[in-house]
Amino acid sequence: MHGGPERPVGGLAVRPPSGVELRPAARDDLAAVLGLLAQRASVPAPSLDVEAATERWETFLRSIDAAPFLAIADDEPAGVLLLSFRRRLNFATWEGWVPELVVSGAHRRRGIGRALLRVAIEEWRLRGAHRLSVEIAPDEEAGRALLSGMGLTDAFVRFSLDPMSPRSQPRTLPPAVAIRALREDDFVAVSRLVAEMGAHRSPLPDRMDAVERAYREIVRRPADASLVAEREGNVVGICTIELRSDLRRQEAEVWIPELVVSEPFRGAGIGRALLEAGLWAATRLGAGRATLESGPQRATAQGLYRSLGFEPAGNVFTLLRDR
Repeated sequence: MHGGPERPVGGLAVRPPSGVELRPAARDDLAAVLGLLAQRASVPAPSLDVEAATERWETFLRSIDAAPFLAIADDEPAGVLLLSFRRRLNFATWEGWVPELVVSGAHRRRGIGRALLRVAIEEWRLRGAHRLSVEIAPDEEAGRALLSGMGLTDAFVRFSLDPMSPRSQPRTLPPAVAIRALREDDFVAVSRLVAEMGAHRSPLPDRMDAVERAYREIVRRPADASLVAEREGNVVGICTIELRSDLRRQEAEVWIPELVVSEPFRGAGIGRALLEAGLWAATRLGAGRATLESGPQRATAQGLYRSLGFEPAGNVFTLLRDR
């Protein structure tokens, strides 16, 4: 009897370029990881103190939803990829998320970035996740070419509110509308609401038990401050809010994966009220910036984001499981 598979699986099965070692990043790799992140010129360099960086790194490594990988070449750190798995409403499986893919300047053009991305793809496939999302900053043209060349699609525009100034609760709400925290017993209403986003967010009946389990995980997570809008006792809108931290900035970031208003109630100011209330809740939790993604065709939604101070901050490339 063997304690594990007889051959490498997932990211460990990827063949590295000549002279390069690919391996999971470990506790003692923090200095190397921070040094590599500092070479990504398109985003703020890491500014955490040693204690905060160590605490966040160790928390990341302890998570079963994290998979960081390091490339070593010429006996020195040559590249890093940080991969996490996160839940989304109306999906029974996970979404893979890559916020950082960096290759050192001295080791570029050796296929290291491509190899690290293959690692992420194989880990994502091993988990059976429904989508892999990779973030790219506005001026990272080489990264865009890499992602496109490996079959990922430029699917979303990233919007950022940075810094996020102190906010107050929405002064007025649309008539007969109330905003409150998302609850576990909202599952049926929220599932129907999110399904209005399209067939890709409409789970099959035989998957609903798993979708409900994922929903309850979202509601119960400590860093969640999601909200719904009610009208006459019916849920007509939702704004999901997740607080997250990284290795670059001291202050936390709030991620807003869903902002949805039911079609008959759009244009009445419910989306704005939900987003304003969500940003207010985020500042109370200590967030200093906010980010969200939007499809390129969603001009009305993007107008709302811009009116509240959000600005384009790059793109999200995606790979779907059936590709």
